[in-house]
Amino acid sequence: MSLVALALFLVAVGSASAELTDECLACMCYVSSQGCKMPTPVCSYSEICGPWGITRGYWIDGGQLLGDFYECVGDWQCNEDTVRAYMDRYVPSADATCEDYSRTHAGGPWGSGASYATDYWYAVKDCLDFGYFTPPPQ
Repeated sequence: MSLVALALFLVAVGSASAELTDECLACMCYVSSQGCKMPTPVCSYSEICGPWGITRGYWIDGGQLLGDFYECVGDWQCNEDTVRAYMDRYVPSADATCEDYSRTHAGGPWGSGASYATDYWYAVKDCLDFGYFTPPPQ
């Protein structure tokens, strides 16, 4: 392998995002919807929607999947795919942890240090530590 090819490979590997684990994602869902459930109604009065509690802005930043916000937040797979896409966009570090993902999910890309993002992370951490999560339906 040439030195140029090796250098390009190392740059590509080094810039890859860390994987958002299923356990972390499940605990984020567990905390966001009091047990990882599809809420009824799907959106609260403040337009926080679906089992991960996403907003229209979050959905837009996550790729506007299915082309319709309400259709997406009512669909399990679209909710999960939106969260994963949002995390890919805003947590680019190859060293990212569940804490990084949780804080970004709760606080957005610029509010991960906010007290409510810290509180959210501690709830996700408790879920992970005590095994409260159940994987979302497939």
